Amino acid sequence: MRAVKAAALALALAMLLPGMAPPAQAAGSPSAAAATAPQTVPRTILALVDLREESTIRLSRIHTMVELPLNHLGLSVVYWNVADGLPDLSRYPDLRGVVTWFAGEPFADVGAYVAWAARAMDRGVRFAVLGQPGVRLERGGKPVPLALTNRFFARFGLRDDDGYSDLTYKSKPVLADGMIGFERPLSGVLPGYPLFRKTDERFVSHLVMRRGDDPASDSHLVVTGPAGGLVTDGYSRYFDAEYNRRQWIVDPFAFFRDSFATGDLPKPDVTTLSGRRLYFSHIDGDGWRNVTEVAPYAAKRVLSSDMVRTAAIEAFPELPVTVAPIVGDLDPTWKGTPESLEAAKRLFALPQVEPASHTWTHPFQWAFFKDYSRQNEAPFLERDGGRKSGKGDDHAAEEAGEVSDIGRYALPRAYLQQPFDLDQEIGGALDYFTRLAPVGKRAVLIQWSGDTSPFEAALAAVRKAGGVNINGGDARFDADFPSITGLPPIGLPVGAERQIYAAGSNENTYTDLWTNRFYGYRNLVNTMRHAGSPIRLKPFNVYYHMYTGQKAASLNALVSVLTAARGQELAPVAASTYARIAEGFYTIRFEPLDGARRWRVRDRGAMNTLRFDGASADTVDFARSSGVLGQRHSQGSLYVALDPAVAEPVVALAETDRADRDPPAALPYLVEGRWAFSGLSAEGQGEKQRETQGFRVAAAGYGEGAMVWRVPRPGRWTVTAERDGTRLWSSVAEADADGRLALTVPVSAVAPLLLRFRPADGAAG
Repeated sequence: MRAVKAAALALALAMLLPGMAPPAQAAGSPSAAAATAPQTVPRTILALVDLREESTIRLSRIHTMVELPLNHLGLSVVYWNVADGLPDLSRYPDLRGVVTWFAGEPFADVGAYVAWAARAMDRGVRFAVLGQPGVRLERGGKPVPLALTNRFFARFGLRDDDGYSDLTYKSKPVLADGMIGFERPLSGVLPGYPLFRKTDERFVSHLVMRRGDDPASDSHLVVTGPAGGLVTDGYSRYFDAEYNRRQWIVDPFAFFRDSFATGDLPKPDVTTLSGRRLYFSHIDGDGWRNVTEVAPYAAKRVLSSDMVRTAAIEAFPELPVTVAPIVGDLDPTWKGTPESLEAAKRLFALPQVEPASHTWTHPFQWAFFKDYSRQNEAPFLERDGGRKSGKGDDHAAEEAGEVSDIGRYALPRAYLQQPFDLDQEIGGALDYFTRLAPVGKRAVLIQWSGDTSPFEAALAAVRKAGGVNINGGDARFDADFPSITGLPPIGLPVGAERQIYAAGSNENTYTDLWTNRFYGYRNLVNTMRHAGSPIRLKPFNVYYHMYTGQKAASLNALVSVLTAARGQELAPVAASTYARIAEGFYTIRFEPLDGARRWRVRDRGAMNTLRFDGASADTVDFARSSGVLGQRHSQGSLYVALDPAVAEPVVALAETDRADRDPPAALPYLVEGRWAFSGLSAEGQGEKQRETQGFRVAAAGYGEGAMVWRVPRPGRWTVTAERDGTRLWSSVAEADADGRLALTVPVSAVAPLLLRFRPADGAAG
């Protein structure tokens, strides 16, 4: 049992403590195992985009609108630019489907595309088509023969009868089911539409339009079926040009669920840990050396970073925060001062603080440095003013562009006195902050600066340095952005690398790029509320800059957000932990096993939550599962917590007769908890001992350990917490008649604990 205990504690450390990477056996290596890998559930969606029409993947319709719902459904998106021809499907062995959303005519040879799509569908690849289907006109405007066009539409159970309703004032929906009117009802002047007849009853029509009272004019504009789904151009979303707002007409979750048949698919979930909504917070170092305006600290010339520490970090010891300074703000050979350096050391010493990096010189425009030349930077050197280190001006950060250039990026980076060095910017900065931090803490997270648009080599440099990355996305979902289209996906593919987005937006988007309404960040709670209910789409993320400590309004807004978070049921982690969980979303694989609804989970990294939707009557079948910590029903879904100590868990589902209580099980399991747990095992010898003599589990986390377990027997249980063989706390908790054991362990678990649970009348393990 000592070996089990040591492994469990190591895994718990890796999950939660700042700067520690997960053990290798928990992550797996999909590339190394590809040749011998068993068949897995396909999760990849190939997005065809035309970058002659949309300048970048980052700004494309599919990335900004479609990828979030696909991620929520457990699907990972890869992109192909059709300007480069049609992709070779053999490149995608994990391919589940293809999604398109064209605005024009992307193909010079429509016949080749129709044949390519037919071959894909014949091998079981499903298609989801939004906007222009790309088969009516060839590139340049040449009409495509209707017979060829209908070969494509026939795959969706439709026939184009070459009719078109241009004036729609007499048109009305004669069928509009629950998939229609998701964020915007069909109202006002409707877009024109083609005459689509349905030819295959295997397809379900979700929207049928009719002119006047003539059934012969019926047109099927939204359909799903065996080959995928199609939404006619103009009926997927509504765009308000005056306010630059987009809203879904079609329910994207329902449409893509039906199009790609994800109903019973296990869904890796980045929003949840230990049955609770995940929480993380991270701070970019901009404004580190600004002098606060908050009375009475302004008279003492307190730095904004120290102001944030006292008001928003030390005051909330149970909420972890990742702090990422800029080396140029701290290092005396650049623009650092003894005060700015000490501010970082004081912050990094706090147990709830994870050290991270906001780079060395704070690039504003990352593309500028993709093919860097010092000569290209020469025109900016004079504007930099020849600023020399050691100036000793407490306002130097403002002069350096940390605040004044926000949104304008008048300089390519904040500090120009030495040539740009990518290795120094990434790995060098991580090493610098690791040396500043106490022994045992390691900086591993790069928080992207400026336009948060790193190029492929910059992302590769993070991986080379053994780090992870975050930032970008600007998630908003509130009265100003009343749509899920304001929420970004989990990340962005950049060449062979991947950028991980933040789950919330920083205060810039709430304060007009830090020009007014400095109280605006208090509105973050609305985005976090909408992104958490009625379905959980994002973790609770508090992301801001150090210049928030400069103004009383912004600091008060931040404190109000943290106070709101303190009152919610959350599972707080370091920001690097979230970044690793997000990376695990893309690597995880599911191997179907014998029997129905049973999967082996491979290559998941730090991903330890699976979700099953529409699962109110489902439960984990523990007799056919292994490596499962717990389960919890919420929002109609079943969230399954996996044990980090088990490299390849097996999850099996069964039906339960009651959905109004925790499902019964012969073994104890976690319902929900504030901490992360690992290495669940029996106190005695054999699984049966978990019922008769109790169980043990490693735990790590922030704040007091509120938790709920479902145990096989009601009554009194003795619970102890120990570390390195020393008992720190012990108490007795009562399991109710349903075996629900709720308790709070009032001990710090920043350093992992071992928890022991024993029936009060049972024998010692």
